[in-house]
Amino acid sequence: MRKSLPFDGLVERGTPEHQKKNQIEVESLDPRGFFRRGRVTDQALIDVLLVEKRINPSQFSAGEMYLELMGRAGLFLRSPSLERGTGMTGKDVGGSIASRIMAISRARSRLRDNAEEGAAQAVEICLGSNLRVNLRLLRSGLDVLSEHFGIGDLPDPRSLWLNH
Repeated sequence: MRKSLPFDGLVERGTPEHQKKNQIEVESLDPRGFFRRGRVTDQALIDVLLVEKRINPSQFSAGEMYLELMGRAGLFLRSPSLERGTGMTGKDVGGSIASRIMAISRARSRLRDNAEEGAAQAVEICLGSNLRVNLRLLRSGLDVLSEHFGIGDLPDPRSLWLNH
């Protein structure tokens, strides 16, 4: 027979793994404070900017896509593999540095050439180091990237749900 736990008013608390990985603050969902939920307070800065509506969904998605390219290009330090590697032949260049950096080169060139001065640096510092930067420069860079990725007028899915 299952033992039921007393209802503590906490609607959403996440999995135990989620709770260990993130800092979670409990907030009220109703004026009396009876229904509560856990909210992650140590999100990435780009997530916080979207939640605070300081950037729009197109800019957010462009930032995520660029961050993915940064990872593929090897712009972040990783632990070295302890497995024995095989030698590279002349045709096996898929894992080479030159090959990896090509993953981001077109988007980075577009960002550098089409955004205002300092925007490329603002985007990479915000995404790569999770540090606050000049919001106007960040938005400018993210707008160029959203145009580059073809997601310029992406609607906020929350507004679509609320209008139906």
